Amino acid sequence: MLAAGLLTLAACGGEQPTEEPDSGLRGIVQLGPQCAVENATDPCDNQPAAGVTVIVSEQLPGDAYAAGEEVARTTTADDGSFELAVEPGAYVVTAEAGMSCELMDARVVRGAIAEVVVPCDTGIR
Repeated sequence: MLAAGLLTLAACGGEQPTEEPDSGLRGIVQLGPQCAVENATDPCDNQPAAGVTVIVSEQLPGDAYAAGEEVARTTTADDGSFELAVEPGAYVVTAEAGMSCELMDARVVRGAIAEVVVPCDTGIR
Protein backbone atom coordinates (compact mmCIF):
# COMPACT_ATOMS: atom_id res chain seq x y z
CA MET A 1 0.00 0.00 0.00
CA LEU A 2 2.82 2.40 0.93
CA ALA A 3 4.67 1.58 -2.31
CA ALA A 4 1.55 2.30 -4.38
CA GLY A 5 1.13 5.65 -2.64
CA LEU A 6 4.75 6.59 -3.28
CA LEU A 7 4.40 5.67 -6.96
CA THR A 8 1.32 7.86 -7.22
CA LEU A 9 3.13 10.78 -5.57
CA ALA A 10 6.16 10.31 -7.83
CA ALA A 11 3.97 10.30 -10.92
CA CYS A 12 2.10 13.45 -9.88
CA GLY A 13 5.02 15.36 -8.39
CA GLY A 14 7.53 14.79 -11.17
CA GLU A 15 9.29 17.50 -13.08
CA GLN A 16 7.18 20.48 -14.00
CA PRO A 17 7.00 21.30 -17.71
CA THR A 18 9.48 23.99 -18.62
CA GLU A 19 8.23 27.03 -20.46
CA GLU A 20 10.16 29.03 -22.99
CA PRO A 21 11.10 32.44 -21.58
CA ASP A 22 8.83 35.27 -22.68
CA SER A 23 11.86 37.44 -23.43
CA GLY A 24 15.61 37.15 -23.11
CA LEU A 25 19.06 37.04 -24.63
CA ARG A 26 20.85 34.37 -26.63
CA GLY A 27 24.33 34.60 -28.03
CA ILE A 28 27.88 33.44 -28.30
CA VAL A 29 31.19 34.66 -26.89
CA GLN A 30 34.10 34.48 -29.35
CA LEU A 31 37.85 34.74 -28.74
CA GLY A 32 40.17 36.12 -31.38
CA PRO A 33 42.56 36.50 -32.96
CA GLN A 34 43.81 32.95 -32.56
CA CYS A 35 47.11 33.39 -34.45
CA ALA A 36 49.61 36.18 -34.92
CA VAL A 37 49.52 36.09 -38.73
CA GLU A 38 46.47 35.49 -40.88
CA ASN A 39 46.19 35.39 -44.65
CA ALA A 40 43.68 34.30 -47.31
CA THR A 41 45.15 30.80 -47.65
CA ASP A 42 45.50 30.24 -43.91
CA PRO A 43 42.55 31.91 -42.14
CA CYS A 44 42.53 32.10 -38.38
CA ASP A 45 38.90 32.09 -37.26
CA ASN A 46 37.78 33.24 -33.84
CA GLN A 47 37.00 30.41 -31.44
CA PRO A 48 34.10 30.02 -29.01
CA ALA A 49 34.84 30.87 -25.38
CA ALA A 50 33.69 27.94 -23.24
CA GLY A 51 32.95 28.26 -19.54
CA VAL A 52 33.27 32.04 -19.28
CA THR A 53 31.03 34.44 -17.38
CA VAL A 54 28.57 36.57 -19.37
CA ILE A 55 27.36 39.74 -17.63
CA VAL A 56 24.16 41.58 -18.54
CA SER A 57 23.70 45.13 -17.23
CA GLU A 58 21.09 47.82 -17.69
CA GLN A 59 22.01 50.23 -20.45
CA LEU A 60 22.45 53.78 -19.19
CA PRO A 61 20.35 56.36 -21.04
CA GLY A 62 22.12 58.27 -23.77
CA ASP A 63 25.04 55.88 -24.35
CA ALA A 64 24.59 52.53 -26.11
CA TYR A 65 27.73 51.08 -24.50
CA ALA A 66 27.45 52.40 -20.95
CA ALA A 67 26.69 49.63 -18.46
CA GLY A 68 24.64 50.41 -15.39
CA GLU A 69 23.44 48.01 -12.71
CA GLU A 70 24.03 44.30 -13.34
CA VAL A 71 20.78 42.38 -13.86
CA ALA A 72 21.96 38.87 -14.75
CA ARG A 73 24.95 36.65 -15.33
CA THR A 74 25.48 33.19 -16.72
CA THR A 75 28.24 30.90 -17.96
CA THR A 76 28.81 29.90 -21.58
CA ALA A 77 28.41 26.32 -22.75
CA ASP A 78 31.23 24.33 -24.41
CA ASP A 79 30.38 25.94 -27.76
CA GLY A 80 30.58 29.47 -26.31
CA SER A 81 26.80 29.92 -26.38
CA PHE A 82 24.57 31.33 -23.67
CA GLU A 83 20.89 32.00 -23.12
CA LEU A 84 19.03 33.65 -20.29
CA ALA A 85 15.66 35.21 -19.56
CA VAL A 86 15.51 38.96 -18.95
CA GLU A 87 12.66 41.44 -18.94
CA PRO A 88 12.17 43.66 -21.99
CA GLY A 89 14.57 46.58 -21.98
CA ALA A 90 17.90 47.96 -23.15
CA TYR A 91 21.00 46.09 -21.99
CA VAL A 92 24.78 45.99 -22.28
CA VAL A 93 26.27 42.50 -22.58
CA THR A 94 29.91 41.59 -22.01
CA ALA A 95 31.99 38.63 -20.84
CA GLU A 96 35.06 37.81 -18.78
CA ALA A 97 37.34 36.18 -21.34
CA GLY A 98 40.71 36.81 -22.94
CA MET A 99 42.33 40.18 -22.25
CA SER A 100 39.08 42.10 -22.71
CA CYS A 101 35.63 41.77 -24.22
CA GLU A 102 33.60 44.39 -26.03
CA LEU A 103 30.47 45.90 -24.53
CA MET A 104 27.59 44.99 -26.83
CA ASP A 105 24.19 46.64 -26.76
CA ALA A 106 21.03 44.54 -26.96
CA ARG A 107 17.39 45.53 -27.02
CA VAL A 108 14.97 42.92 -25.70
CA VAL A 109 11.27 43.10 -26.56
CA ARG A 110 8.43 41.13 -24.99
CA GLY A 111 7.92 37.73 -26.56
CA ALA A 112 11.30 37.65 -28.32
CA ILE A 113 14.86 36.52 -27.74
CA ALA A 114 17.51 39.08 -28.79
CA GLU A 115 20.69 37.70 -30.34
CA VAL A 116 24.15 39.05 -29.50
CA VAL A 117 27.75 38.13 -30.34
CA VAL A 118 30.36 39.21 -27.78
CA PRO A 119 33.88 39.46 -29.29
CA CYS A 120 36.79 39.11 -26.88
CA ASP A 121 40.44 39.94 -27.58
CA THR A 122 43.04 37.25 -26.92
CA GLY A 123 45.92 39.73 -27.13
CA ILE A 124 47.67 37.68 -29.84
CA ARG A 125 49.34 39.96 -32.40
